[in-house]
Amino acid sequence: MLFVILKIKTLILTSREGIFDPFIVEYRTMADKKKIYNLPVPEQDKAAFLILCAAQEIQNRIGNLIRKDDLSMTQLTILHILDVIPQGKVQVKTIRELMVEDSPNVSRALNKLAAKKLITKERDTKDQRVVYVTINQSGRDLHHVSDAKIAGNLINISEKDAAALNKIIMKT
Repeated sequence: MLFVILKIKTLILTSREGIFDPFIVEYRTMADKKKIYNLPVPEQDKAAFLILCAAQEIQNRIGNLIRKDDLSMTQLTILHILDVIPQGKVQVKTIRELMVEDSPNVSRALNKLAAKKLITKERDTKDQRVVYVTINQSGRDLHHVSDAKIAGNLINISEKDAAALNKIIMKT
């Protein structure tokens, strides 16, 4: 994998006439799928990096859609977890465990959601280190509105292609 990243960066750097700009290198490594597709590397490596590029593009689309609601991806993920979890109030450590992506910003995101009055936080009376979090109706409503904005706006492929892609990805 590291070889492929270095190879991609080398191709990008040489194509820019020797000008070194780390931001552009990182941006093009994630965004220029044609360069990755045309690399002389094993197809499995190309597939992995194209998936990474697509994931980054999808994350950016989600970010743009929810930014209007003043939400971050971490905050939306937290609202989703709290909205669908059956037990109501949840420990912060449980939220961290259920996050798809390891985020060091969970506490900060929870504080922002509490400040917006989308969730409530309460400390355990017996152990002050334990914090319970509950979503309120405003949080549920914003979660549903955000999900509605996202649904159907992430990837432009047919149902048949999506089903085939899902099967392929599940093999990894």
